Amino acid sequence: MKAIVATEHSILTAAWHLLADGECYADPGADHFTRLDPVKAKTTPSKSSTASVSTSPSPRPPQPEAPTTFVLG
Repeated sequence: MKAIVATEHSILTAAWHLLADGECYADPGADHFTRLDPVKAKTTPSKSSTASVSTSPSPRPPQPEAPTTFVLG
Protein backbone atom coordinates (compact mmCIF):
# COMPACT_ATOMS: atom_id res chain seq x y z
CA MET A 1 0.00 0.00 0.00
CA LYS A 2 2.86 2.41 0.79
CA ALA A 3 4.40 1.79 -2.63
CA ILE A 4 1.12 2.61 -4.37
CA VAL A 5 0.73 5.86 -2.44
CA ALA A 6 4.37 6.80 -3.12
CA THR A 7 3.90 6.17 -6.85
CA GLU A 8 0.68 8.21 -6.87
CA HIS A 9 2.48 11.04 -5.08
CA SER A 10 5.32 11.02 -7.63
CA ILE A 11 2.90 11.11 -10.55
CA LEU A 12 0.81 13.91 -9.04
CA THR A 13 3.92 15.93 -8.19
CA ALA A 14 5.23 15.60 -11.75
CA ALA A 15 1.84 16.53 -13.21
CA TRP A 16 1.57 19.57 -10.94
CA HIS A 17 5.01 20.84 -11.98
CA LEU A 18 4.18 20.37 -15.67
CA LEU A 19 0.91 22.27 -15.33
CA ALA A 20 2.22 24.99 -13.01
CA ASP A 21 5.28 25.78 -15.16
CA GLY A 22 3.42 25.47 -18.46
CA GLU A 23 6.24 23.47 -19.98
CA CYS A 24 6.28 20.21 -21.89
CA TYR A 25 8.18 17.25 -20.48
CA ALA A 26 11.69 16.91 -21.86
CA ASP A 27 13.14 13.42 -21.46
CA PRO A 28 16.66 13.75 -20.00
CA GLY A 29 17.84 10.77 -22.06
CA ALA A 30 19.44 7.44 -21.34
CA ASP A 31 22.80 9.00 -20.49
CA HIS A 32 21.40 11.55 -18.00
CA PHE A 33 23.33 10.27 -14.98
CA THR A 34 26.47 9.75 -17.05
CA ARG A 35 26.41 13.41 -18.03
CA LEU A 36 25.80 14.47 -14.42
CA ASP A 37 28.76 12.57 -12.96
CA PRO A 38 30.96 10.91 -15.62
CA VAL A 39 33.59 9.78 -13.09
CA LYS A 40 31.06 7.92 -10.96
CA ALA A 41 29.43 6.39 -14.03
CA LYS A 42 32.81 5.20 -15.25
CA THR A 43 33.74 3.55 -11.92
CA THR A 44 30.31 2.05 -11.16
CA PRO A 45 29.92 -1.43 -12.65
CA SER A 46 27.03 -1.68 -15.09
CA LYS A 47 24.41 -4.42 -15.13
CA SER A 48 25.06 -5.10 -18.79
CA SER A 49 28.43 -6.47 -19.88
CA THR A 50 28.06 -4.78 -23.28
CA ALA A 51 27.35 -1.31 -21.90
CA SER A 52 29.90 1.35 -22.68
CA VAL A 53 30.42 4.56 -20.78
CA SER A 54 31.24 7.75 -22.60
CA THR A 55 32.87 10.56 -20.64
CA SER A 56 32.13 13.16 -23.30
CA PRO A 57 28.79 14.92 -22.86
CA SER A 58 26.25 14.33 -25.58
CA PRO A 59 24.50 17.31 -27.16
CA ARG A 60 21.06 18.02 -25.80
CA PRO A 61 18.16 17.88 -28.24
CA PRO A 62 16.41 21.20 -28.93
CA GLN A 63 13.64 21.99 -26.47
CA PRO A 64 10.14 22.38 -27.93
CA GLU A 65 8.57 25.74 -27.34
CA ALA A 66 5.93 25.78 -24.61
CA PRO A 67 2.41 26.71 -25.69
CA THR A 68 1.40 30.21 -24.67
CA THR A 69 -2.28 29.42 -24.16
CA PHE A 70 -4.16 26.45 -22.80
CA VAL A 71 -7.59 25.37 -23.91
CA LEU A 72 -9.51 23.50 -21.24
CA GLY A 73 -12.58 21.58 -22.07
